[in-house]
Amino acid sequence: MNIFTIDMKNQPGELAHVCEVLGQRNVNLEVGGVTAGDHGLVFLTASDEGAARAALDAGKVPYTEHPAIKVKCADQPGEVSRFARKLSDANINIEGLLPISICGGEVVFATCTDNLDGARRILGDQIVG
Repeated sequence: MNIFTIDMKNQPGELAHVCEVLGQRNVNLEVGGVTAGDHGLVFLTASDEGAARAALDAGKVPYTEHPAIKVKCADQPGEVSRFARKLSDANINIEGLLPISICGGEVVFATCTDNLDGARRILGDQIVG
């Protein structure tokens, strides 16, 4: 799985354009974003990564892909800190974190780190898929 990131101007219509480009190819998304000053960063996962790449390329939307793993935890206070601390104690940096499912008392995050294999080892049964 990958998290796509798109750096864009912080202005009306930018997010709409990206989502329209992907929607026209029937790509379902989990989307997050943040703005600071005149730029914004959108991060997303796609139901069909190949179709997402094709749509973004055709729409001339520059993007970067980041390999990710799915990490699950209980939907309660302190849970993210627990797995973040495990990774930190192993000197593994979290580079991206996007909630992709919250259901039945459990949250699943798409998570990018600087050491995916190490993160898989450290988090064990918290890894999905």
